Amino acid sequence: MHFNLNHVRAQFDALNQEVNGIRPLFLDGPGGSQVPRSVLDSMSEYLGHYNSNLGGHFFSSKTTTELMLNARRSAQVLVNAPSSDNMVFGPNMTSLTFQLSRAISRDWKEGDEVVVTALDHYSNVSSCNRPQKTMA
Repeated sequence: MHFNLNHVRAQFDALNQEVNGIRPLFLDGPGGSQVPRSVLDSMSEYLGHYNSNLGGHFFSSKTTTELMLNARRSAQVLVNAPSSDNMVFGPNMTSLTFQLSRAISRDWKEGDEVVVTALDHYSNVSSCNRPQKTMA
């Protein structure tokens, strides 16, 4: 199969625009990832017809719940997770990582350590950039 880069680029509206006569570059990584037209169309379809909370007893909530279950099953297969219950979706990776760190830190005790690297997602290390508090 032949990979056609121009065909792929054509699917991303953001890559087909000019700003002040120049095609912009998007180098900000996952937080600013551009999406193809098919994603925009799917999001517009969902938001325009079914947007709802999970778990309700009405058609749009049932559609939302089924969509979420299918997404979790797909993510499970993608990463070979033991269960679709292991899949979590949220607004973005930074928010999810902050929430996770706040949840697990409730059980930390003096002397516990967290090791991070410069290669970690910024939300893993940004909270470490705060001045250290000394224990009294």
